[in-house]
Amino acid sequence: MNAWWEALTVFQQIFVCIAIPSTVLMAVQFILTLIGMGDMDSDAEMDVDTGIDVDIDDVTEVAGDRDPFDYGMAFRLFTLRGLISFLAVMGWTGYALGDGSMSYVAAVIISVIAGFLMMLAIAGLAYLFEKLQSNGNINITNAIGKSGTVYLTVPKNREGKGKINAVVQERYGEYEAVTDESEPLVFGTEVVIIAVFGDDTLVVRRK
Repeated sequence: MNAWWEALTVFQQIFVCIAIPSTVLMAVQFILTLIGMGDMDSDAEMDVDTGIDVDIDDVTEVAGDRDPFDYGMAFRLFTLRGLISFLAVMGWTGYALGDGSMSYVAAVIISVIAGFLMMLAIAGLAYLFEKLQSNGNINITNAIGKSGTVYLTVPKNREGKGKINAVVQERYGEYEAVTDESEPLVFGTEVVIIAVFGDDTLVVRRK
């Protein structure tokens, strides 16, 4: 081991010091995923108090009919898994190219590109996997035109959200709802779903 290490150039030693820990972390991530202990990307989510209150319904209403997954690729690039993959591939590429056969500048550039391509591939796979998972989910737009019953009072004039029970895609479920009517829709009121507000809120009117 010592002989191998001493035979490396300083450039290679630097990249090996990046590659080995990153590869170990990749292996740990893979093992944890296999045994069902969750996605390590989730710990990259941070609750940061910026002092700005953003209502997700306002964002999704502006987005209109845009598929929420359209925004997914960009965010999946900058995850813990993506960063570790970037470092691991960059490290081993730098080690392989750092034997002096090319300039160190070129080796660094190629290593960074290789790491970024790996990070992009990881993000793409995560994106496609979630898209496949979502295929079996209920498409909330299929609720339009369906009837339902108020379960939790729906405030008037979209002053808040209530809940209704309805059958969508042959599944009975509970959904958040708003209404444009001038009077609240109380428990037991029969309603018709006329539109979708945001990602998962239904717009209803009295039947």
